[in-house]
Amino acid sequence: MRPTPDTKTPEPVRRARRRRQTAAAVATALVLVAAGCGSQQSDGRFLGTGEVDVATHKDLPGMSLFENYTYSGFDNALFLDLEAWLENEEGVQVTRNADVSSAARIAKLQSGDADLVIASFSITPDRMREIDFVGPYLTTSQGFLVRTESGIRSHADLTGKRVCTWDGTTSRVALSELKNVVSVGATDAAACVQKLRDGHTDAVSTDQTLLYGFAQHHARTDDLLVVPDLTVGAPQHYGIGLAKGHPEDCRRLAEWLKNYVGGREWQGNFREALPLLVEEQPDWISRHKPEDDLIDAHSCVDRPKT
Repeated sequence: MRPTPDTKTPEPVRRARRRRQTAAAVATALVLVAAGCGSQQSDGRFLGTGEVDVATHKDLPGMSLFENYTYSGFDNALFLDLEAWLENEEGVQVTRNADVSSAARIAKLQSGDADLVIASFSITPDRMREIDFVGPYLTTSQGFLVRTESGIRSHADLTGKRVCTWDGTTSRVALSELKNVVSVGATDAAACVQKLRDGHTDAVSTDQTLLYGFAQHHARTDDLLVVPDLTVGAPQHYGIGLAKGHPEDCRRLAEWLKNYVGGREWQGNFREALPLLVEEQPDWISRHKPEDDLIDAHSCVDRPKT
């Protein structure tokens, strides 16, 4: 049955009413479309799971330290910001798998024991062939931590000195460039620093961000010094590690990371985590903050883009 024409309502009023009804229908349709798109982007799964497990260190002051039941450091701040994004925007739960060793980072990802690794993880061509990276979120150089009274200030001063590095890192490879030093091994960074404090080694060599973290952590009990501008090897680019096979999620994570690095959070987190480095390196932002093109060149690829 056809509706009875509304002959009592003036035509201009009827036209205005029809326009309002049409606009309401269009608005409703747009809301439904937006809701549909949102459900596709945030379906409660990321990297193929609804619960993302993130492996971190817990023994690196300034980067990722667990002490007095509290986490601190720059990597920890990144973890917290990433956790908020994954849970609020991607709809997945996040757990922390703490205390991954440097040597076990790739194995954790390949075995599925961890979905992401945030652990001062340097991006290298060899590692990029085994896993994917998103980053870098920080760039640094390999330097030397010494006792202040040691007198070590140059490469020449390292001749015959005992320098500690540890397994599973790029630090040991870079140190091999210096033929005049005696390489001393240890299980991890904390063990190397303890050897230095005890006088069993003359220096510790690893990334300057890590060294500044240890120097500020032991400032009250030990007189330790990161030697200014004494470096070895190529720049180190820290990335978030993930297993291969998730290209869309990897690229989405890379876009989030660019927003994070380009925002105020990155600078605030860095300043809070590494105040000694900020004090001693006035150009710390230009030294350590990566640009978008560097992130694009190293994220979700098998080799760095040139």
